[in-house]
Amino acid sequence: MKMHSLSTVIIIVLLLIAGGIFLANYNDPYNDKGFVIIPVVLAAVFYAFQGPIDHWWREKYPREIDPKLKAWLVQYFQPYLTLNDEDKKRFENRLTLYIEGRLFQGVGKDHKEMPYDICGIIAAHGVLIGLWQKDYLIGEFDRIYTYKHPFPTPDHPYMHNVEVNTEDGVIILSLEQLTNAILSPDEYYNIGFHAYAEAFIFAIKDIIYPDVMDTWSDIERISGWDKENILNQIGLKEVSLLPIHISLFLTKSAKYREIRPDLYEKWLRIFPFSGTTN
Repeated sequence: MKMHSLSTVIIIVLLLIAGGIFLANYNDPYNDKGFVIIPVVLAAVFYAFQGPIDHWWREKYPREIDPKLKAWLVQYFQPYLTLNDEDKKRFENRLTLYIEGRLFQGVGKDHKEMPYDICGIIAAHGVLIGLWQKDYLIGEFDRIYTYKHPFPTPDHPYMHNVEVNTEDGVIILSLEQLTNAILSPDEYYNIGFHAYAEAFIFAIKDIIYPDVMDTWSDIERISGWDKENILNQIGLKEVSLLPIHISLFLTKSAKYREIRPDLYEKWLRIFPFSGTTN
C-alpha cells in the first residue's frame, strides 16, 4: 500500500512524540516539559508546507491512474493513443498529480467540487499540452471553473464557452461545449485544448512560437469550419490564432499536416508526438 501524504504521516508521528514526552513527564515536577514544544513546532511547520511536501512525495512515488479514467483516455482521448509507452506513463503520473494540485469547481446555484472523473477529463487537456515541459502544471493557473452551459463574466459580459484570466490564474469552461467536442470532434471545436493552449502560451516564456498571422484560411481548411463558426463556438469576440492552431494540431493533426506541413513540423518540435490523430 503506497503512502500518498508524507506530511500527514510526519505530523502524526511528531504529535505522538509530543504526547509521549508530555505523558512521560506529567507526574515528575523536576523534569522540564518544554521539550514537548519542539515536535509541536515541527508539526506546525510540516502542516504549513503540507502541499509542496506532498506534491514532491507524489512526484517520486505517484499513485496509479484511476482505471475508469484510463478507460476514458483509451476510448475518447485520441492524442493519448499516439504517445509512446514512456510518454504514456509520464502522462498518467502527471495527470494524477495535476488533479491533486489544482482546484476544480463547478459554478452554478451552489459551488461544488467536481467528481474526480470530470476533473480528470478536463485535466487531460492541460497535462497533454504541458507533457514535455518541466512546468507541467502550467504556471500559476491553479483554478479551473466550469459552467454547464455558456456563461457571461465581468470581463466578457456576454455568453461564451471559454475564458482564461491570466491575471487571476483562472480557466473557465463550458462543460456542454467541451463534452460535445470530446464525443463529436468533427462537429465541435475543443475549448479544453484552446484554454490550456492560451494558458501555456502565457506561462511558458522560453518558446518561440510559429508565425500564424493571417492564417484563417488555413484554419478553415484544417478544421472544416469557417471563421464565424469557430468564433461562435469559442464565444469570444476576439481571439488569438495561436491557441486555435494548437488545438487543431492536437485534434486534427493528420489534416493539419496535409494542409500546412511546414507549421506542423514546427509544432512537432514543441509537442513531439510519436503519431498523429484523425
